[in-house]
Amino acid sequence: MRNSLVLFTDAVALLAISMGGALILNLAPALAHDPSKSPYVIAAHRAGVPLELLVAVVGAESNYHPWALNIKGREVYCQSQEEAQHLLATSDNVDIGLMQINWPFWGPRLKVRKADLLDPTTNLIYGAGILKECLKREGNIWRRIGDYHSSKAKEQVRYNEKVYSAYLRYLHGQLQ
Repeated sequence: MRNSLVLFTDAVALLAISMGGALILNLAPALAHDPSKSPYVIAAHRAGVPLELLVAVVGAESNYHPWALNIKGREVYCQSQEEAQHLLATSDNVDIGLMQINWPFWGPRLKVRKADLLDPTTNLIYGAGILKECLKREGNIWRRIGDYHSSKAKEQVRYNEKVYSAYLRYLHGQLQ
């Protein structure tokens, strides 16, 4: 596993965007002819984070479900944006969307409405920015990636395993 983790750390910056083009565009099939318009590509480029890492974090956070919510610790996979908006009205203790942005912590800091974070592009852009801030912190790369999810070491280990697993699925074209 250790060699695989080193490989991941090195490969994050090296994998070509085109390798996962069709996968990245699952969210926007109409853009399949132009990967540069993918919301994943846009968010990664704008924040300056590796696309492959962003895709892996989304996999770990929401399993690529644009209207995923975590309400008071309970995962909910809404079937529509409207259903998610309805549920958002029931609680402020919620993580929202593809990047599972924690509303109580990030909402006031980002000055964004809960409903805005249900838009996949908006969610990816804000989430990629948060991820970029985590990557700037001190410590090894896994500590910094784990900071996106939790500051607790035990939670980070579990989370990083999920990120790495999602990365490998992406690398091998095995996402959903």
